[in-house]
Amino acid sequence: MTSIHIKQLSTAILFAPLLAMAAAPATGIDARHGRVEVTAGAQGADLIVAGKNIATIGASGASLSAVASTDERDYVLVQARRAGTTCKHAYLLLELSSGAPRLSKEFGSCRELAGSGMAGAEPVVHLNNRADPQAAVESYQWKDGEVIMAFESPSLCSANGFLAQKNAEPLSAPPAGRVTGAGRLQFLSAPDPACAMPGVFVVPGDHVTASLRSGAFVYANYTNPKSGRKVQGWVPRARLADN
Repeated sequence: MTSIHIKQLSTAILFAPLLAMAAAPATGIDARHGRVEVTAGAQGADLIVAGKNIATIGASGASLSAVASTDERDYVLVQARRAGTTCKHAYLLLELSSGAPRLSKEFGSCRELAGSGMAGAEPVVHLNNRADPQAAVESYQWKDGEVIMAFESPSLCSANGFLAQKNAEPLSAPPAGRVTGAGRLQFLSAPDPACAMPGVFVVPGDHVTASLRSGAFVYANYTNPKSGRKVQGWVPRARLADN
């Protein structure tokens, strides 16, 4: 099994267990603290919150995606578009609350949106470079009104797996389970069926031990009784039966 290599640039971050793609881009979003819109202005794209122009972005246009909400705050990702330039995209994060809206500085120039999630009570935005498959996924976090690059990883699955292991629920008494159902049980690098680990699987009747839980998945460990080879990864909890 290939190890997941993460270059962590900030060690004080607590991540939420779930990673989700941002909502489909739009030019207007109804948030709890007022409607957010982008319109074409004389100097660029005007960002309007609750009927007030709060910023003008130097871009030919922009779109909005709802990222996440907490009890008191909503977060919206602003994706600026610049026609006729090498770097066609740049991003800003908008925080909405009962107070004045807060808008970050631009980040992620030349990157494309790969996904978004939460880091504790703060949003994280994942950007990649689709033109360069070898380029790392960069993950940016809103922190105290600023956006910082929190960590980078080889792929979105690696980022997802990193977040999941950081925030999964530890199982106080790691249960041993017997693999049930039909066919191979594929190990995953993240709690997502799209994140299969090639060549890493168990079969019905094999026994694994789970140590973490994230939604419908558990982080399982398996030792081959003949070769002694050890593998670990995420599997659906529904495929395991109590011993």
